[in-house]
Amino acid sequence: MKKLIILFTLFSMWSCTNLDEEVYDTIVSDDFYQTEKQVLAAAGPAYNELRGLVQVSGMWGINELSTDEAVLPTRGIHWDNGGIYRRLALHTWTSEEGYFNDAWKYVYNTISNCNRILYQFDLIEDKSDALISIMNELKAVRAFAYFSGMDAFGNIPIVEDFDVPDGYAPENNTRAEVFEFIRSELESSLDVLSKAKDMTTYGRMHYYAAQAILAKLYLNAEVYVGEEMWDECISACDDIITNGGYSLASDYYSNFAIENEGSSENIFVIPFDDTYTTTWGYMNQFQYWTLHFTANKTFNMEAGGWNGFCAMPSFYRSYDENDIRRNCWLVGPQLSSSGEQLYCNQELAGKPLSYSIDLTSLEGSYEDEGARLAKYDYTGAKNWTVSCDYAVIRYADVLLMKAEAVMRKNGGAATDVAVDLVNEVRTRAFEDPSGKLYTTSTLTMDAMLAERGWEFAGEGWRRNDQVRFSDFTQGRWTFKDSDSPETRSIYPIPQPQLNSNPNLDQNPGY
Repeated sequence: MKKLIILFTLFSMWSCTNLDEEVYDTIVSDDFYQTEKQVLAAAGPAYNELRGLVQVSGMWGINELSTDEAVLPTRGIHWDNGGIYRRLALHTWTSEEGYFNDAWKYVYNTISNCNRILYQFDLIEDKSDALISIMNELKAVRAFAYFSGMDAFGNIPIVEDFDVPDGYAPENNTRAEVFEFIRSELESSLDVLSKAKDMTTYGRMHYYAAQAILAKLYLNAEVYVGEEMWDECISACDDIITNGGYSLASDYYSNFAIENEGSSENIFVIPFDDTYTTTWGYMNQFQYWTLHFTANKTFNMEAGGWNGFCAMPSFYRSYDENDIRRNCWLVGPQLSSSGEQLYCNQELAGKPLSYSIDLTSLEGSYEDEGARLAKYDYTGAKNWTVSCDYAVIRYADVLLMKAEAVMRKNGGAATDVAVDLVNEVRTRAFEDPSGKLYTTSTLTMDAMLAERGWEFAGEGWRRNDQVRFSDFTQGRWTFKDSDSPETRSIYPIPQPQLNSNPNLDQNPGY
């Protein structure tokens, strides 16, 4: 992991968000970009931009804090932030929200870096095999960025070129057009991407990572383009299951450990390190956003938390009490690493710190309310980040995607195949799984959505899942007791983007 991060970081001291920035021809050399190491180093900026996916104040936040899973209430004098978190929780957001603009910038910063590097590579006449391979890898990275943007914002511009005229202002493409672009880019890359499953492809867009993203694309095709693609999803999953060599880790939490490079389950990850990936806004900072101010004494971190988001009470209560996955949320008395009781230090100063499950309200909860996310290992975090690599797609997701596609193809009813796949994942969640597994009568679509929530809590997929199950706008959970408009299933084009590009059209309902 660290070697890969160092290699990327050395060549990523600048990034491009300006589509018409001049590219000096001295950057491109036929004598350079010949070895895989040289080419991969040049591709570093595109991979570095992927870290923006994990921003709580950006893409991760809008895909989690708007769902039945997580919430960020105002706590005393903290976290009101103009009401943005209430609006996310109640689905009353506007196009002015800064988080939407940050998510948009993550998408197009990644795309722009891919376009810039591909432009430079394309100027080389005699392309090495390594160069051709990395070019396809970058196209797949770009496709993943488009997937994130299309999923969140729907009708977004497709920009493939870096060498564009001054004043270039692209129009929206339809969601269907973006879908086909993503599909084409990923499918065409499969013939070239490496099938190696070792440290040479770790943290990179390899064959099985691209196939897993295709499975996601097909699973959501009915939402995106109104067309069922269950067979395509099943085929992509089967390829990974049969040929990928992945397996469920025996220890669920090993997938989120500080040294999680050895996970047998993590298919596509974004590497982080508390020494090398310390650029603000490109860090894995869940520990600060969720933990109490004194939690540094629990995890021996350099700094205390910011006492922010927590589990939605109804979501935490939905777990079976024996489900080990519930332990990713901290509740109860909080102790230091040496076993000493910690205490509140804000409006409840002097009270023993014990995380509750319930919240008083979105407008005014206390500093000790709400279960806190501790899925990733925060131990010893320094330089504002943790060293856990962020798992974007795991093998467990592939198994559940196939099970869901099989059920949807069968009119929503479970089959033996679907039951076996889901139970393979669920078995790991219990020390004694007897009486906890599904049958064809108990594995309903509602149960499938719930299972995905418990398995992937905090992993950035909840909004995507709820939209697909028609539960995002129509669902009910703590603080959300009525339907929200169906147009809320996609977010608005951020107002700053509309202001800077008059050719963009706002999404319906905003």
